[in-house]
Amino acid sequence: MKKFFIFLHSYYDKAQTKEFIGGMLLILGAAFFNLVFGYFSAIFAVYLSFMKWDYIGPMEFVGFKNYEIVLRDLYRGIIGAPYLLTPFFTGFKNIIIYTLMVVPAQTFLALILAALANQRIRGAQFYKLAYFLPGTTCPVIISLIFIWLFMKKGFINYMIQFFAPGFAPDWLNDRNYLLPAIAIVAIWGTSGHFTVSFLAALQAIPRDLYEAAMLDGAGPIRRFIFITIPLLRPMIVYVVVMGVIGALQMFDLAWVMAGSSGGPGGSGYTIALDIYNEAFTRLRPGVAAAKSLFLFTIIFITTYLFQKRYGKVIR
Repeated sequence: MKKFFIFLHSYYDKAQTKEFIGGMLLILGAAFFNLVFGYFSAIFAVYLSFMKWDYIGPMEFVGFKNYEIVLRDLYRGIIGAPYLLTPFFTGFKNIIIYTLMVVPAQTFLALILAALANQRIRGAQFYKLAYFLPGTTCPVIISLIFIWLFMKKGFINYMIQFFAPGFAPDWLNDRNYLLPAIAIVAIWGTSGHFTVSFLAALQAIPRDLYEAAMLDGAGPIRRFIFITIPLLRPMIVYVVVMGVIGALQMFDLAWVMAGSSGGPGGSGYTIALDIYNEAFTRLRPGVAAAKSLFLFTIIFITTYLFQKRYGKVIR
């Protein structure tokens, strides 16, 4: 019997050791990719922002010259220089407008869709799947489809004629409508993802609160405003923060729908497009790194201030 227990203990130690080794291998793989493509890339970008390099020759230390190029671009844009001379300012201005259009709309739409999907109705699972489906589709494919829909004689203008006869803008070739068209695609494509987040938070709210409010005579609108919204505040903050981060670094939709030049008048040009052009078209990776750090600073300050102001949970 003693030998049997010794055998069991030895077998358990071996199984535990194998499990430990397997777990460590999985962790080390993820940690390696995180270190290489995360921390190392970030540190190298900081280092590169102080260098002049053409990918072939040796790096040359230039101090804050790359940052001076960024600040000069912003200054020229502020005083009214043409967009071709101020690509970074153009991208910065467009991405701020784009973020103000997309984030509130996608947050509100996702909240409404989640509230509807949370109702106990027939076919609710189908509606949940339909809402989330755009979030699983490649943005490039979505952009290509919407290019066809936004054509001068496309389906969207055809549908608009039923509500506003005579209004048929050339969405992708008119500087006044290109950025709103990109924003519409982004809202449609991201609302489903955030709908699932809101739906999970809604289902975590105790039903007793709603039943007590109904006994007190509160209607559905009052229950939504005074119960649902306050209890969803942490999720709303999360959705807004993630939306802002995604909007400020938007690249794929602009690349496909506006092109690398940003479309007519640079109306679809973004900071991410400008960083790409600096690195791979103008072959100035040092300037691209400086602009990347500027974008990181904008994202960090914006999200930090928003979370500090609205991220406190109401008790």
